[in-house]
Amino acid sequence: MNAKLKIKNQYQNFKKGNLRIADFILEKPEEFLKMTAVEIAEHCQTSSASVIRFIKNLNYDGLNEFKLQLSRELAEENLELEYSIDTIVQKEDTIDVICQKMKSMIKDTNNDLFQVLDLGELRKAIDRICMTRRINLLGIGASMLPAYDLYHKLRRINMDARYEFDTHMSVEFTNFDTKEDTVIAFSYSGLSKEIIYPCEIAKKNGACIIAVTRDAPSQLRDLADIVLSVPDTEHLTRIGAFSSRYASMEIADILYLGALQKSDNMYEEELVGTSKLTRKLKNTGGRTK
Repeated sequence: MNAKLKIKNQYQNFKKGNLRIADFILEKPEEFLKMTAVEIAEHCQTSSASVIRFIKNLNYDGLNEFKLQLSRELAEENLELEYSIDTIVQKEDTIDVICQKMKSMIKDTNNDLFQVLDLGELRKAIDRICMTRRINLLGIGASMLPAYDLYHKLRRINMDARYEFDTHMSVEFTNFDTKEDTVIAFSYSGLSKEIIYPCEIAKKNGACIIAVTRDAPSQLRDLADIVLSVPDTEHLTRIGAFSSRYASMEIADILYLGALQKSDNMYEEELVGTSKLTRKLKNTGGRTK
């Protein structure tokens, strides 16, 4: 994991002094690289010992090692004008700037995702999906989108998947889960009671819990048997779930492709059959293509 992503992932847990150091690195990394520990401490209104502790808490041996890593990251970045990953729209933004901000956000989210995603956990999740009897998908708000999309994809290849919009129904149905069943819970915060409660019920009955959630401590992570992390770079209070939704959708697609790839015939018969059925709903001028 790169230096700046480590800081972003831990950002919400920093105290005031460490927050000033983190902000300085994220906002003015080039200036940071030119300073000694004493100069950094003066700039951030803290002590040089606190600066060194901050660096070591990021799992670097010292300031020089951290600076070397940070300078490598800066060298790899595009030297052209970069727009902030902050997707808050400003009054003066043109539509071109808004598009560039979105492009930058998607690029950064994609890079960050594959640094925090544990491939070992991903393999375990795909193996579990392929061997399970029934899959219950959970997700509300923005997290409903990847859950509902994955539900449709799994149903299309005739896997026994279920998604309920009514959270009361979700609770009722997970009560019948057993050790042969799997719950895939999408929740960026990992704190939503509507997701935690049915997971607790399913867990008590022996079902496997796969959590797709942010890379930060939460009740959902504690409950889960398998955790698929998305970058913890988006505040829980936000104008829209942009990067978290994008990252969760990517994981949903990977789970689907992994399940598809592990099948003996790539579910060819099911995919062809459902494709033929939906094609009849398309207007092709009376012709069936």
